[in-house]
Amino acid sequence: MKSNIVILFMLLFSHMVAAQTQPKNEKIEAKKLSEHIYVLTGEGGNVGVAVTRHGVYMIDDKFAYLSDEILAAVKRITDQPVRYLVNTHWHGDHTGGNENIAREGAVIIAHNNVYERMSTKQFRSGGIIQEPSPNGALP
Repeated sequence: MKSNIVILFMLLFSHMVAAQTQPKNEKIEAKKLSEHIYVLTGEGGNVGVAVTRHGVYMIDDKFAYLSDEILAAVKRITDQPVRYLVNTHWHGDHTGGNENIAREGAVIIAHNNVYERMSTKQFRSGGIIQEPSPNGALP
């Protein structure tokens, strides 16, 4: 009986871990807040978008696998390119797409502490070790 409970627990736990690490195929929605300000919602943190005559200023960028969808949402708003990306903090649901967005020409800006966290190995609760971000993703 105990072995059945252990097996059941392991199956449930492995399913929960897989659900947290795999994309949910959630759509990115753009909501207009004012004449030039939008928020992109969906999986992960929200993305702020400010459209100016000089280009798009973006705040955070969610997970890397959502970058194409995020850039497509920006294209639906404006034909202006993303010029600047501001990271509010270092968590992957806010900085995961940095490298992809930078590759499109954006300059990444963040507080020095964000850079420090992203550029060094992090030891998170639950024994999770997060490796440093690649150089192309650093602010």
